[in-house]
Amino acid sequence: MRFFPETYSAPRYLLIMAGCYALWVPLYYFTGWIGAQRGAVFDPALPIDAVWPFVPEMVFVYLIAYVIVLALFAVRRSAAFLNQAYVNFIAMNLLAFAFFALLPTMGPERTALPADASPVLSFMFGLDARWNAFPSLHVANPTLIALLALHERGPAPVSIVLVVVAIAIAASTLLVRQHYLLDVAGGMFLAVIVFYTLRNIRNGE
Repeated sequence: MRFFPETYSAPRYLLIMAGCYALWVPLYYFTGWIGAQRGAVFDPALPIDAVWPFVPEMVFVYLIAYVIVLALFAVRRSAAFLNQAYVNFIAMNLLAFAFFALLPTMGPERTALPADASPVLSFMFGLDARWNAFPSLHVANPTLIALLALHERGPAPVSIVLVVVAIAIAASTLLVRQHYLLDVAGGMFLAVIVFYTLRNIRNGE
């Protein structure tokens, strides 16, 4: 499936990535605004969500999700890989935005931050859109990267590292009170469905 010409250079793909983020950010906050107007339609909280401790230091693992997409350049082996990766990301994020608008879901109540809390955590809490909780894009994106890496490289060290990082980021969303367990599961499921659906479509061409 060709969405971008395969001859694009890595710098050009970085520009495409910046453009995707430039569109993603306003869409993310717009769908969050829609959720705030409508109110919660779905409550993903489970009894087990009360068990997770609050570990503010995990914010630094949480933030890795914002830059892990750069790992695609280390994974790339075939000429078409980045094209396929971008199609996956665009499809998955658009589906997530549709969920956010149609099924507004609020994240967990956050633990009050102590006076000496990390400015990074305070900034993240203030920046995040609370209504875009299910499915967790923060989990879906690293999961998709891990799937793409496994498909491109197999069980190579870089693929294993990205799988571990994806799991750590998923755990961090629970431990910094950003998501419920169902949000995490929903994000993983979304990534798996998009990846395998597009792979089957591509293989059927």
